[in-house]
Amino acid sequence: MSKTIRGVRLDPDGTLTDIQLPAAAGLIEALRGQVDGGVEIAHYARPDGRRRLAVALDAGGTLTKPENLYATSLVNGIYLKQLPYCLYGTVVLLGALDDSRHHTDVPEPLHEVLPKVMGALKSRYSNSA
Repeated sequence: MSKTIRGVRLDPDGTLTDIQLPAAAGLIEALRGQVDGGVEIAHYARPDGRRRLAVALDAGGTLTKPENLYATSLVNGIYLKQLPYCLYGTVVLLGALDDSRHHTDVPEPLHEVLPKVMGALKSRYSNSA
């Protein structure tokens, strides 16, 4: 039985979907299907190195995909400063790399608050379209 990790798909409209992904072999291919394009994985953490998160997105999405203001705002909050760019298209949230350089589950404390965070952001972004 192959090991899986829990990710969360975050669509540009703020919709959250829990997903199971292969932990190692097959991860990129599975992510490609989720983000509908070539995969780029960005790693974010607070300045003290805590609250780490990985975000998978379509590497060419800035040319063809809608802004994902929800994902951008979420990363800004984790990173504790505003990104100088916006994230585009559907993104997949993953946990940080472990000691063997494999991604882990989305951190449980983040997973628990994601619906509330997206709900709060919807009042901000629902009229942006």
